[in-house]
Amino acid sequence: MSEQKRKRSWWKWLLSLTLLALLTPVIVLLVFKASTEKAWEQYEAEWHSRDPFSVSHYLPAPVPKSQNLAFHPLFENLEKRGSPAHTWFASFRANPACPGAQDDFRANPATMQRSDLSRIASVALLDSKEERIAELVRLNQPVSEQLDQLSEALAQRPHYHVPHPWHDSLLLLETESSGLQILSAAHGYLLRATLHLHSENPSGAAADITSCLRLSSVVGQDPLLMNLLAECKLRSLALSALWDGLAGKSWSEEDLRKLGKKLSTIPPAHDRLLNVIRVSRAQVLGLIDQLQDFSAGGGSGKAPALTRFFLAANRLSYCRDLQECILAPGGELAQQTTRSGLRHYEERLQDRAQGLSKYINAPSLMMATSFSGPFSSTLESDGEVLAARWAIEIELHRAIHGSYPSTLEALTPTAMKTLEAAVTKGQKTVYQLKKDGTPVISIEWTAGTGPAKDIVWSYPPSNP
Repeated sequence: MSEQKRKRSWWKWLLSLTLLALLTPVIVLLVFKASTEKAWEQYEAEWHSRDPFSVSHYLPAPVPKSQNLAFHPLFENLEKRGSPAHTWFASFRANPACPGAQDDFRANPATMQRSDLSRIASVALLDSKEERIAELVRLNQPVSEQLDQLSEALAQRPHYHVPHPWHDSLLLLETESSGLQILSAAHGYLLRATLHLHSENPSGAAADITSCLRLSSVVGQDPLLMNLLAECKLRSLALSALWDGLAGKSWSEEDLRKLGKKLSTIPPAHDRLLNVIRVSRAQVLGLIDQLQDFSAGGGSGKAPALTRFFLAANRLSYCRDLQECILAPGGELAQQTTRSGLRHYEERLQDRAQGLSKYINAPSLMMATSFSGPFSSTLESDGEVLAARWAIEIELHRAIHGSYPSTLEALTPTAMKTLEAAVTKGQKTVYQLKKDGTPVISIEWTAGTGPAKDIVWSYPPSNP
């Protein structure tokens, strides 16, 4: 009897195990489905209203306030509704000429409908071209007083350090600047200047170009690479509107003189680039010194003797490279950065970036990739400014005398002083008046001092 019970019990256990084995995948699938649905709901709640291609969602966390420098009081309590800063930026973003809150518009279609941006579509319904241009100009009026406040705030604030490696700042320039509305304001000026030019209002375009150049000068006051690159980028925006408008437009003598005066106040970028390199050298040397002392990071004592030897060798080689190639070539203190000096520095880094030396010189290698790209753009920006100054002088001659000058000597004495100053810096300006009356400007650079190639402009039409 007991043997039969044991047999029945065995079959019960086997049946139970079989059912459990069959139900286990089902249970796992149900749990997986529930967790997946929950995760998908959380994902939709967080990302449905966002643009997944926006870089701002993937940036690292901002630097803690205790580790960052103070901002201007205008930017305090920006995240709190009703604060002066929140109200100021809200009114600034509401202007169609400065669409800085693009993520907000994508996230909330209702906001897009309430914004003045939605009214731009109504421009196409107007009859004449003049009416459409006038309506676009009206819809894109930057808030002048607020831009003045922004310029003052940027000029008064302490230096702002971006929480990213400084040689990557150019790639993050638009993202970082959008929070302060700098780049959006420059685009607003550029758009309005272009609209003024199309509506035959060079005077209004000159005012907007001057304002954009003034804003770029304020941005470039900080001795950081990011700010210098930002200034060059904003300056290029302003000069693009200028070159588009010089050809065939009835510029007044007063407007041309104002533009020329503003361009003459822009200091050469390659001179300030040398200061940026020196500041960066100090930062890297400070990093090397910090690595030798573990106590600064919460530890105790100094680094091992071998580590300190490698760091000392790195510090010595880093200083020697900059001293010989950029800061003081030939034993004399450099007054300006040259392309040949940058190329020489790159070659030395590449030669030493082999074997053990690439570990010894790691902190200095982090600067190597920056020299061929962003640093060279600062040299090219000097050529753009110089060519624009000559173009304005030539257009000014046409506005006064009714025709382009036959030679550079026919220009004003002020222009000739500009030529003499340019020649002393290793630049040669060649001017030619073609048979059809088209002037051609060529900026020729001494080998190894300026951009990779000479800069030539011919207008009208202008194609820099």
